[in-house]
Amino acid sequence: MKNFAMKKIRIKICGYDGGNEDFRENFIYKILIKYYNVEISENPDYVFYNESSREYLKYSCIRIFYTGENISPNFNLCDYAVGFDYLTFADRYYRLPLYLVTVFYNQKDLELAGDTDFKKLINFTKQDLLNKTEFCSFTYSNYRAFEQRGLFFNKLSAYKRVNSGGNYLNNIGGRVASKMEFELKHKFSIAFENSSSPGYTTEKLVNSLAAKTVPIYWGNPVIGREFNTKRFINCHDFKNFDEVVERVKEVDNNDDLYLSIINEPVTVESYNFQDVRVGFKFFLKRIIDQPIDLAVRRKMNNLKIMEMEKNEMFIARHTAVNVKIKKILAILYRPFKKIKFLENLKQRYFQRNKRSR
Repeated sequence: MKNFAMKKIRIKICGYDGGNEDFRENFIYKILIKYYNVEISENPDYVFYNESSREYLKYSCIRIFYTGENISPNFNLCDYAVGFDYLTFADRYYRLPLYLVTVFYNQKDLELAGDTDFKKLINFTKQDLLNKTEFCSFTYSNYRAFEQRGLFFNKLSAYKRVNSGGNYLNNIGGRVASKMEFELKHKFSIAFENSSSPGYTTEKLVNSLAAKTVPIYWGNPVIGREFNTKRFINCHDFKNFDEVVERVKEVDNNDDLYLSIINEPVTVESYNFQDVRVGFKFFLKRIIDQPIDLAVRRKMNNLKIMEMEKNEMFIARHTAVNVKIKKILAILYRPFKKIKFLENLKQRYFQRNKRSR
């Protein structure tokens, strides 16, 4: 039962998988209902959206952008934003990395992980090391950052077998049901982001740390602002992947060195997960507790902004058409995979489409 003494707010959700119903399980919604009488409405006071949506442009209310992807907010189109970038923009922006929101995607992984705030130092022993029966794990199901992931996977595999448990480069006979259970067997784990950008840190490193492996990390070049780089092998500390492989070999062949690394604190001393989460609650409350007319931050009725919004709508329609064309081409292409002419035709189309985005 709702507490009608609470301030009533009307919200609209745009772009999240499953729409309004799935958003009821979203961390933002769960925070809001603690403090407000929340109604999901087509006449909203606040619209929450991510990069996959253009629907939000129909609403002239307070716009709040949140993404789990490596996307920077456009403050001309939103009033407030939540993202990965290290930036300061008065009261309009809050940095909330994905690993502080979502770390595991199924219940079994969550149960196996234990404390993912890493408040306690682990006491990893030589006996624990003996229980690590496999060398290194690699668990990815998409091909993003394939140049880095695939290259490093092949380089490290030349030293020892790397077990791939996802759809990408799978070599164990099928996709694993539990990433956490899979990683727990391994001494090392390859923890590569989809792309590299300062501040862009997802759940991948935290997954591997929770599995008590020594992660091999690539992605956020300034990861040391939050995580203790002595606790993992940071690719950004080396000139190239060949040097990274040599470091892995060194650690793999020295049990005392391995134990000294895995027993390091996970985060830097000044950084606390819970402090950031609490700060985000105050960020949301500051937005909503003020009168709506005072909460507006983007410039309204600006011709340049209106033109930008039109361009966003055009991009959305163009993208939808391209998705349909790609699906049709993929279906037509299947019976002729070995015909070189069609292969070249397909590659030329996708390269041209990539340049046009």
